[in-house]
Amino acid sequence: MIIQGLGVMLGLFPLSSVLLWKGPEFMVPSVYAAFLGTTLLFLVSYTRWSNITWNLATFFMGTAYVGVCAAHLGLLRYLPMGKEWLVFLLVTVFCGDAGAYYVGKGIGRHKLCPNVSKGKTVEGAAGGLILNAMAAFSLWFVLFRQIDPRVLVPLALVMGAVGQVGDLLESMVKRSAGIKDSGSILPGHGGILDRVDAVLLASPFLYWVLHLYYIEGILIG
Repeated sequence: MIIQGLGVMLGLFPLSSVLLWKGPEFMVPSVYAAFLGTTLLFLVSYTRWSNITWNLATFFMGTAYVGVCAAHLGLLRYLPMGKEWLVFLLVTVFCGDAGAYYVGKGIGRHKLCPNVSKGKTVEGAAGGLILNAMAAFSLWFVLFRQIDPRVLVPLALVMGAVGQVGDLLESMVKRSAGIKDSGSILPGHGGILDRVDAVLLASPFLYWVLHLYYIEGILIG
């Protein structure tokens, strides 16, 4: 429990840097500070940990995966139309999750990645992508009329695919740890990470695509 708590605390460094400076400039130094703090902690108390490899992996997973990916939610907010893009991310990914679940449960026959997750199917993944596209088109009509839907829908499809990879990543981590749920805060839903795993991995993808568009001006131009 101490390990997980310290991992979460260090994982807040990247998010805190984004919220304080409203940009990505200090995110890399904050990750380095978290890495250095983790290393020093383990060097000082090395003999007290029974499984140094697993505990290091837990720390770095909390810092890199959760911390850095969550920080991109803050970065999205500071882009032009940041609130709208956050809505786009959340609605699109959650609709894709729902589509994958219900389509997979209803007509799923072919396993998508059985070594990682026995419940996920090819049909469910396809259903999720279809819902991603439908959600993106609906949001275009409501929020993004100035953006060509021929750009917005493919963006949602790729983002949805990245989100499904995030879902599989979470399943792989749980399977390697021999646990069913990532936490007990949301009983019956697998824990908090199970609800936001797709959003976590999709948020950096969306941010950097939009960064290249808004800041660098080299995409979707």
